[in-house]
Amino acid sequence: MKRTSLFAFVALALALCLGCSGARRDAERYCREGMERLAENDVEGAAKCFDKSLETYPKFAPALAGYGETELRRQNFADAEARFNAALEIDSRMMVARSGRGEARLGLRKYQEAIDDFNAALAVDPSLLNVLGHRGYAYVCVGEFDKALEDLDRCVAEAPTESSYYVNRGILRQKRKEFDLGIADLTKSIELEPGNPMNLAIRGKIYEDSGQWDASLEDYNKALELDVNCFPALKYRGGYFTHVGEWEQALQDYSRALELNGNDLDLLFKRASVLRQLGREEDSQRDLDAINELDPSFLTGGSAN
Repeated sequence: MKRTSLFAFVALALALCLGCSGARRDAERYCREGMERLAENDVEGAAKCFDKSLETYPKFAPALAGYGETELRRQNFADAEARFNAALEIDSRMMVARSGRGEARLGLRKYQEAIDDFNAALAVDPSLLNVLGHRGYAYVCVGEFDKALEDLDRCVAEAPTESSYYVNRGILRQKRKEFDLGIADLTKSIELEPGNPMNLAIRGKIYEDSGQWDASLEDYNKALELDVNCFPALKYRGGYFTHVGEWEQALQDYSRALELNGNDLDLLFKRASVLRQLGREEDSQRDLDAINELDPSFLTGGSAN
C-alpha cells in the first residue's frame, strides 16, 4: 500500500544516512519523528516535525515527501503537489513522491497528469495496489472505463476486504449504467465499513440513477444519521426532494450543504432553481450572481447535472 511504502522509503533513506553529521543528522531525526507522528495519525504534530527538518536542511527530500503526505491528509492538494514537486526536483526517482503527487493531482482534478504519475510509479513497482486503485479511479474520471475496470478488478481480487476498491468500482458501474452491479459493490463496501456515511450516500445516488427513489432516500437518511454534515448526502437528498416537489425541504438540504462548501457551483445553481420555484426571485438571483463571481463561464456553458 502506498502509505506503507512512504514509511518504508523514509526509513531506508534515514538508515543510509546514519554516517552523516551536523544539520543533515538533525534533519533526519526530525523527519523520523514526523513519520512516527504520521503513523499515529497526528498530522499536525508530523507537520511541525517536517518543518523543523526542512528548516535544518531545506533540500532533504524525505522530509518534503513526508510533508506532502501531511498536506494530502489535510486535503490541501495544491500544497501537497508543491511539496512532492520539490521532493522530485531533488530526486526524480522517488516514486513515493510521484505517486503522492498523483493523489494530490486527483484532488485537484488534474486527472491525466495524475495518471501519468501513477503510471510512472507502477512501472517501477507494479505491486503498489493502492496506486493501482487511484489510477483506476482516475481512469473513471477521464472516461477510460475499460482500463478503470481492469485496475479495479485486480484491486478487488488482491484485497477483497478493502472497502475503497468496491466504492470506486461501484462508481465506475454507475457511469456505465450497470446499476445492479454498482449497487452490489457499494453494498459490499458498506458491509466492510458500516460506519462510513459516504458509502451510503454514493449507493443512494446509484439507487436514484436507477430510478429506485425510495431506496435512495433511505440511504441518504441513514448517511445523515451517521453524520449530519455528510455533504454528498445533503446534496443528493436535496435532489430527491426537488424531484418530488418538496421545495422547502430541498432548500433546507441545499442550504446546509452550501454551509459546508459554498463554492460548489452546481449546488448554487440547484438552490437558485429551488428558490425560483418558491417565488424568491431576489434570493435566486443572489445565488446566480455568486456563480458568476466564482466562474463567469458556468452559466453560459450550461448548468450542472
